[in-house]
Amino acid sequence: FFCSHFERVSVGDRERHVPYMSYLQLTFCLLGSSYLSTVGLNYINYPTKVVFRSCKLIPTMAVAYFVYRERFSLVQNVSAVAVVSGLIFFGYADMTADTKVSTVFGMALQGASVVCDAFLPNLQAALFKVGASRLEVTFYTNMYVFFIMTLLGGGSGHIVGAFNFAMQDSMGGVLLLLYTIVAYVAISFHMKVVEKFGSVVAVLVGNARKAGTIALSFLVFPKPFSMLYVYGTILVLGGLTATAYDKERRKRQAKSQEREEKAEKEMDETKEQLLSEQRDSDTRVVRSPRAGAMSGNSSSVPKM
Repeated sequence: FFCSHFERVSVGDRERHVPYMSYLQLTFCLLGSSYLSTVGLNYINYPTKVVFRSCKLIPTMAVAYFVYRERFSLVQNVSAVAVVSGLIFFGYADMTADTKVSTVFGMALQGASVVCDAFLPNLQAALFKVGASRLEVTFYTNMYVFFIMTLLGGGSGHIVGAFNFAMQDSMGGVLLLLYTIVAYVAISFHMKVVEKFGSVVAVLVGNARKAGTIALSFLVFPKPFSMLYVYGTILVLGGLTATAYDKERRKRQAKSQEREEKAEKEMDETKEQLLSEQRDSDTRVVRSPRAGAMSGNSSSVPKM
């Protein structure tokens, strides 16, 4: 909240273009996604959570299709299934090495979290379409979340616990501060992707980041190797590559169509100009004999 307020003041972006109620809807989706996912982790193992969170691309596309009437190509649909399947392979490979048992209740909480998360980027994209800026959406969303979480955290004692932790461990306090700054930068970039490319592309980029995080974890935290990691990598990279190719192909088609429409418009304007010149020429030709005839008649009149 404070980071978004500082950035907004520094660039002079202080206007609000969207009603407060729209930001409340976005805030409740954000809180539901974060809270349900965190609480659900008490009843499932972490790899299971990764699997559920990896599947949010599908419901995000479903919300965009049924609610916001956004259409997707066959390549985009197949690529989405490939990316989600690849991440599920990653999660399942980790799940087989985890001894914690996941419960149905925990899975239900994760499923509800994914549903909230599916509406989140679509609501953000809808706000951008009506004129809201990235800073405006970030500021008001964080403001509502800050006040609500302060009330909830103050009542549960979590804020006091976090403050005591930061006072007792200075390095822990520094790490919390760094995490806050890095998280804000990441959220800002994510919002920019949503604003520029839409909700589905933003989730797809998030899934690519998740795959990179899993790959990096092999270097930081060595773990037993499984062929599922190989299959998952192939599916994720294949899906992302196909999506990038399809997006570039659509961009080229749009540019080509734009050039053709521009050429047709110029040709029509040229034809219209030639027809106009021809009409003016015909009008002058018609008027010229009439003028000559009138001149001849006037000369034949006898003078008094």
